[in-house]
Amino acid sequence: MVTEIQNIITAANAAYQRFAATNPDRETRVSVSNAVRFLVADLTSVAEYAAGRSE
Repeated sequence: MVTEIQNIITAANAAYQRFAATNPDRETRVSVSNAVRFLVADLTSVAEYAAGRSE
C-alpha cells in the first residue's frame, strides 16, 4: 500500500508541474500549489501510518 501512496504523491507533483508550466495567474497557481502540498502532507502521513502497521 505504501508504494501505491507514493505513486499518487509522485503523480500529484507531476500534474502540478504540468499545471504550473501553463503559467496560470498567481492566485490560481498559489491556490493549487497549497492544495497539492496539503494532499502530499496527508498522503505522507497515511504512508507512514501504513508502513508502521506493516512492521
